[in-house]
Amino acid sequence: MENELDIGELIKKGGVIFNAKGETPAELYKIIAESQPLPEYLSSEMLYTELMQREELISTAVGNGLALPHPRYPLLKNEDEQRIIVCYPKKAISMEAPDPKPVFVFFTILSSTSKVHLKILSRLAYLIQNKEFCDILAGKPSADFLADAVNRILPPEDKRF
Repeated sequence: MENELDIGELIKKGGVIFNAKGETPAELYKIIAESQPLPEYLSSEMLYTELMQREELISTAVGNGLALPHPRYPLLKNEDEQRIIVCYPKKAISMEAPDPKPVFVFFTILSSTSKVHLKILSRLAYLIQNKEFCDILAGKPSADFLADAVNRILPPEDKRF
């Protein structure tokens, strides 16, 4: 990769959706897709369809009230368009998670390459196993607060990639 990426900056770029009124993953994915200014070549309908197709394969709920929705393959063409959209539904949503906990936060990943996508997943997997980070998520923080937490919690070698 030519430029370094930062998980906190990707969260800031995608932003946070608070109190989303969807009651199902489909309703939330529609809200998420329509919340974003997307490049001309990617419509919110296409993003929604891709998120739903991925969800139909197997739930993106990972347990502990978290889900990591993402398209099956990168949809973005340019590195500077990449982002992580954080969404807090108004009411936690029951999904097919490995535990019985309903999902209260969604980290939607939009990337331009499979390599970046996997690196983002690996960093998020580390973060969501961290008790401090999970405690922070329970408070439904802003993008700036989350970015600061990411930079504080991730090991120095994993902050940028």
